[in-house]
Amino acid sequence: MKSKFPYTAFFACATMLFSSACSDSDEYFGAPAIKQPAPKEVYIEGTVKTDTGTPLADVVVSDGYNLTTTDVNGKYIMKSEVALGYIFVSTPDGYEPAAFLDNNRPKFWQQVRKTNGKSVDFILRKIADNNPLGIIAIADPQISNRCGDVELLKNMIVPDVNRAIDSLKAKGTSPIVITLGDLICDVFVADGYGYTLDLFNKDFKVNAPLYHTMGNHDYDPFMTGDIPGLSNWLYINGPSYYSFNRGGAHFIVVNNMVYQEGTALKADQLDWIAKDLATIKDKTAPLFITMHGIFLTYPEAEGVNVSKVYRFDEGGPQLGALLSEFTNVKVFSGHSHKSHFQHTPEGNIREYNYAGANGGWWPAGFKPHMPNLPVCFDGAPWGFGIWDFASGTPHHIYKGFQLPTDFQIRAYDLNQVSIDDQDLSTAYLPGNSANKDVVLANIWAYEPGCTVKMYENGRELTVKRVKTQDPYLIQKYLVPIKKEYTKWNSGMNPEETAHLFRAQASTADSPVTIEFTDLSGRKFTTVLNRPSSLE
Repeated sequence: MKSKFPYTAFFACATMLFSSACSDSDEYFGAPAIKQPAPKEVYIEGTVKTDTGTPLADVVVSDGYNLTTTDVNGKYIMKSEVALGYIFVSTPDGYEPAAFLDNNRPKFWQQVRKTNGKSVDFILRKIADNNPLGIIAIADPQISNRCGDVELLKNMIVPDVNRAIDSLKAKGTSPIVITLGDLICDVFVADGYGYTLDLFNKDFKVNAPLYHTMGNHDYDPFMTGDIPGLSNWLYINGPSYYSFNRGGAHFIVVNNMVYQEGTALKADQLDWIAKDLATIKDKTAPLFITMHGIFLTYPEAEGVNVSKVYRFDEGGPQLGALLSEFTNVKVFSGHSHKSHFQHTPEGNIREYNYAGANGGWWPAGFKPHMPNLPVCFDGAPWGFGIWDFASGTPHHIYKGFQLPTDFQIRAYDLNQVSIDDQDLSTAYLPGNSANKDVVLANIWAYEPGCTVKMYENGRELTVKRVKTQDPYLIQKYLVPIKKEYTKWNSGMNPEETAHLFRAQASTADSPVTIEFTDLSGRKFTTVLNRPSSLE
């Protein structure tokens, strides 16, 4: 099907780079009027300098397959077939590109259709401050111009993110924003809703440097296949995988989605990742990997071992092996629309699989479409992650939209929970004696090493981590929706999660205090005054 996106025609030409020219007037590596195959060996050269003209040495330059570094004069030369249509620079620590797009996106790449001997040069500028790093990580906005979600982006998501940015700046950090894929939704683009990547970039007016990760719904729906499907992203957002340095940390943004196939890291990208990792001298320094597809297997209930470490087989274990010599790896991901924080058995890799910024998105499957739910299908609120390096040690917190940062627990009195719908859940059927005087707490930011305690009248209760469904999501949202729609969308079924904690109280009306301590030692407390209905 013919693409409606401007870059698609170019990229189709680029994929035929070595067989023929694209048109009589737009040749690759040849005179405009002469059709000829590109030479088998093509070299790209250029310079990397500051905005004051100072050459920068040891800067990594890449085409997505090969990479090289600049010499003392800021010059580089690299064998490159420019197969992906761009050259990019991995900005060194303390610098950023002099050019920005939409006032917040660092322009670290150049689209290269032909060089004809022209130098591909990059100009960087010193970052104005030398403050510690701050990070906002946000997954799956998936804006589709449906049920007011564009207005939600402008009036709720962006203002809340900017308030978090201001808070990080007030602490003395220099924050950046990283998206984790599915900025838009290809399904609704194909259906004519008209909300494309360029519109998202104009509407996502965050007040900090913005780096994008590609998701499966960011592909061009009018193209077939992974490489052609990348066309619009490459034209608007540049490389779908790249790296940069900032605040003493190295960032590698990868694309582990294969369009119309699933989650994987193909050999070419793994080879590039290996080359990029080889440029890192300090294996103990913070290393952030961002991707859309989930990297590690979901956590299980207490006492249950995960069946395998890596969630995807093609490329997952290989990436894990490449990261084995690094001791301080954080992986940010999205895609699941749920909150799952996990680590490898060795402990050197921690994944933060963030709940969707779009919340419970699946009402989109109903006709007529419904607005998104403010909770995800594990009961976590829609929101984003915040990383604060002000003290030198990273502190992480998950913030729900329009919620205070200390809102980290939602507690339930199971005496007051009754869900008489076995299609949705069998855990909370009326008269279930197993739930008598039980307190359940959903703690979506829990990760291995955190602690959860509960107290009844000062007496500590035995707390068990369980894997089940969130009753608030079911009773408040899903039951009413299911009554409204005669045809149920299975994507709306609640999912089991292992960030739920259960304790048996001694009576039905005693208050229970829930205390969650995160890896930074911060304590978050809530008191469940029972009896307490779901609100």
